[in-house]
Amino acid sequence: TVSINNVTVTEGNSGTKTMRFTVSRSSGTAAFSIDYTTMNGTAKAGSDYVAKSGTLSFGQGINSATFDITLNGDTAVEPDETLYVNLSSATNGATFSDAQGLGTITNND
Repeated sequence: TVSINNVTVTEGNSGTKTMRFTVSRSSGTAAFSIDYTTMNGTAKAGSDYVAKSGTLSFGQGINSATFDITLNGDTAVEPDETLYVNLSSATNGATFSDAQGLGTITNND
């Protein structure tokens, strides 16, 4: 079974920061792949973060993989914001125990 973690990162006033998600498998050893894609919550792609999608390939015996989402800093006073990462299209018999990661951008202004 495959799951994704939840991540919290403080926004910053300028530039970018990285939100790193980890996808893990809890059993099995066969090679497989999964797709991932970001989805807006209260955070909006293009302004608060950079939308991303892709495929993670797990080789035989590999139990975790990571990918990064880029966050955009700002000085706006706003509530904490959220985004989601959805997993899909598992191959080679892999199943999901948690197919949605929650990303929380903590406001620092």
